[in-house]
Amino acid sequence: QPSPSTSTSPGRARGSRREAMPEKETPQARFEKELAVFKGMQEALQKTYESRMGLLAQQQETELVKEEFETIEDDAVIYKLVGPLMVKQNLDDAKANVEKRLEYISGELDRSNKVIEGQEKEVQDKQQVLVRMQEEAQQMAAGAGAAA
Repeated sequence: QPSPSTSTSPGRARGSRREAMPEKETPQARFEKELAVFKGMQEALQKTYESRMGLLAQQQETELVKEEFETIEDDAVIYKLVGPLMVKQNLDDAKANVEKRLEYISGELDRSNKVIEGQEKEVQDKQQVLVRMQEEAQQMAAGAGAAA
């Protein structure tokens, strides 16, 4: 039974030291934490770029459909895919649906562009923080080297 209390005591002592450490975090640890946040921000930005690319592809595809409708004859038969079924659709309804889809996609692209703008600024700001932290670390290292 002495073993568990012996192994528990050092763990508690370390735990109490860890709680005090955030106040006196090493510059390297702070830098690594900021770097991890920066990488996460970059990944989020990349996902937003990919989402926007998907929207652009949808927009181009829908524009092609719209162009097709402009050249189609008025008495042509239009079918819409609904699940596994092809359902007959009125030409005017189909055109209206394509227009609504284009409006929706345009709105989503505008929203996506604003999100990207904000994320790019945050990434840029975080990058500047990291550069400053690196410069401070280099100055401290140079100062320590000169003092020695």
